[in-house]
Amino acid sequence: MRKLFLVMIFGIISTFIYAAPFGLKMGMTVEEITEQCKEEPSLVKDDIYLIKPTKSHPLFDCYAVYVNEKTGLYQIRAISSPITTNKFGTELKNSFNSLKDRIAKTYGKPKVTDKYSNASDSYHQQDEYWFYSLREGSRELSAVWGYNSALSDELKSVALECTVSSGFYDGTGQLVLYYYFKNASAVEDEQDEVF
Repeated sequence: MRKLFLVMIFGIISTFIYAAPFGLKMGMTVEEITEQCKEEPSLVKDDIYLIKPTKSHPLFDCYAVYVNEKTGLYQIRAISSPITTNKFGTELKNSFNSLKDRIAKTYGKPKVTDKYSNASDSYHQQDEYWFYSLREGSRELSAVWGYNSALSDELKSVALECTVSSGFYDGTGQLVLYYYFKNASAVEDEQDEVF
């Protein structure tokens, strides 16, 4: 009887403390999100708000939430601080792999894409042009969770990608982390009704 009681208690506790990205859950309103932030969300345009969540990660400087009036929170984007890297992309790739491995502890093994898309240009496929080819848009380094399995936290998918910082000199990149909730398709359906 005591074991059953302990199992029930742990089950109830785990329901209340399940991990939600940055303390945010699918369907939250702007008011509910505000309660999880250090300051008021700032409307950028349409459904997009910049926030400073109480539960944040030291790697990320910028957080954007996408909140629809009908369906609530449907997407989160976190953008890292600029990462200065060499022409091989070593520092950016190391940050990517470290973060990917940490996220994998929560969501399992991702599908990783690390490719150079311009097959006719073998010269820029060389390691010493890794960052150049990323900047030019012919290289991709990304990881996706949920492409063929269900995720927890009402998530449809999670994605991490390397990008090049805009406004900085050539050797600076960033990581962008995307959380797409299951209600994102309802927002897309609503937007597609105009066609």
